[in-house]
Amino acid sequence: MSSMSSSSMDSAQRKPSEDEKMDRPALTNVEVNRALPGGRKAQPLTEQEKKRHPMYRKPSRIRREDSDASYMANSKKRQVFQDNADDDEPTGKDQESRIKRAKVQDRQIKWVDLDSKEKNNIAMVVEYTNDIFDFLYEREKNTIPMHNYLLDRKSKYHLRPATRAVLVDWLVEVHDKFQCYPETLYLGINIMDRFLSQHKVDINKLQLLAVTSLFIAAKFEEINLPKLSEYAYITDGAASKDDIKVSEMFILTELKFSLDWPNPLNFLRRLSKADGYDGECRMIAKFILEYSLCSSKFVGEKPSELAAMAIFLARRILKRESPIWDDTFIHYSGGIDALNDNHFQNLCTIMINEIAQPATKLTALCDKYKSIKGGTIYDKTIKWCKDQMERNYENVFSC
Repeated sequence: MSSMSSSSMDSAQRKPSEDEKMDRPALTNVEVNRALPGGRKAQPLTEQEKKRHPMYRKPSRIRREDSDASYMANSKKRQVFQDNADDDEPTGKDQESRIKRAKVQDRQIKWVDLDSKEKNNIAMVVEYTNDIFDFLYEREKNTIPMHNYLLDRKSKYHLRPATRAVLVDWLVEVHDKFQCYPETLYLGINIMDRFLSQHKVDINKLQLLAVTSLFIAAKFEEINLPKLSEYAYITDGAASKDDIKVSEMFILTELKFSLDWPNPLNFLRRLSKADGYDGECRMIAKFILEYSLCSSKFVGEKPSELAAMAIFLARRILKRESPIWDDTFIHYSGGIDALNDNHFQNLCTIMINEIAQPATKLTALCDKYKSIKGGTIYDKTIKWCKDQMERNYENVFSC
């Protein structure tokens, strides 16, 4: 390998002096080299050529974005870009009818837009909220049990309601010990109900089904999961780790891996916004919601309706000021008019009866909401439900 001499290295590393720097022409003063055939010397650019040459061309004006205030609202944008034939060169009559329709819509909209207050919170994705819940309202129809296997005695999948109630109450206790998210419990019960509505399960295998359903739900909802060995241990020998793994694959296959059930807590949080995020009201609503999941009479009901029922009864229990259910609640419940909807009122009446006169004692659920962690709201809720039964629900659905 050849090496450089010390003198050549010194000259290569030596920095030029200030005088040498001054003698060098600036880059902008060097004429543009235009290579010509035959080695002929290039002539300096004329003024007109400099204007056309990219090196001498002035930078184009920078495009500045308009401020956010200049943009139209999202609803207006959608109207602008809708490709409707009626919008092409409207006649005077068409223009008048559209203005009339807009005025009618303005009179009809009486609900308060609570989402707009959170438009600066990017985590709330306010611009997509309505589309998200429209999707959830459609999706919930396809992810509820095929039929109420508890009340249909002629069904080959029939199971005694008391048996399921005890099973769900045990799941509530296990869920509380594992300290999982509330969504995990609701999804676990939904998985179990959907499977039981399609398959006859031996009574000795029901605990295995329940714990496996909770195990699957935890994988879907949780970040820090309880270990598989903990699930096996809590069954007290009723299910081994291998049993749970085999059951997991069988359940998922039968449900076609469809676990994206719209959780009722999603709708409950939406309605809590209309209620001003009242903590006590929300705690009572969660108790009613969990109670409805334990009851055989609510299997197959939509999660959005159960959430609306829970928040409506919770507001009644706390004696909220009128109106108890205004246009804002109707909007944020997906269109449920609590004071005029017969099906909804029937659900509320059944729920009051279930709490006041339970067919099955749900020890774990009741103890959960008697505790400080559960807001100690159990006694207040029970007392109100019993009072309403004695009064024949005379004030439940009044304005």
